Order: sequence, then structure tokens, then C-alpha cells
Amino acid sequence: MDAAHYEELAGRLYGVLISLDDRIGSEQARLLHHFIDVGEYGLALEEIAGTLAQDAIAITGQERGDMLALAARMNLDGGLVPRALAARPPTAGLEHRCPRTADAG
Repeated sequence: MDAAHYEELAGRLYGVLISLDDRIGSEQARLLHHFIDVGEYGLALEEIAGTLAQDAIAITGQERGDMLALAARMNLDGGLVPRALAARPPTAGLEHRCPRTADAG
């Protein structure tokens, strides 16, 4: 695999984290960013999925699809990501939610 492949994986993982920014705590987000920074892409994705499952964090269908596509692209063994995401059914209400204003009110 070439450098461009790993840069794409990192970019897609950062994109997933950005989309979950309003739902994952800042400490956990820093740890996940660190995993990506040091090239532990599989660990980062597994930890993202595990955090979502453990903390019962709602995700959109798009977020689920992005993470499953990344898991397939990285050929992650064991199926941890799909199993963790199966515990998080898609939440249609999040599709139209504005993260910065959803709690105002």
C-alpha cells in the first residue's frame, strides 16, 4: 500500500470523528485522534465503534455505512466493527439534526 492509501484512510477516519464530535466526549475524541495520528487505523475504527456501542450513542445510517465501508476496506478481522454497530440501530432523527443548535432550547 502506498502513502496515498494511508492518507485516504486517515482522512476518512477523521471525517467519521468529526461527524460524531457532538456525541463523543472530548477525552475519548483526543485518544481516537491519537490512534489515527500514529497510524493505528484499525484500532481507531474499532475503538470508535466500541465507544458508540458502550456509551449507547445514536448514529445515522450514513455514519454506519461509512464505518462499515472503512472496516471492509481495511480488511479488519473478527467483525468487531459490524458487531458493535449492530448494537446501534440507525436513528433517522439524527439525519436532520444540527449538532450545534440541537440542545439549545
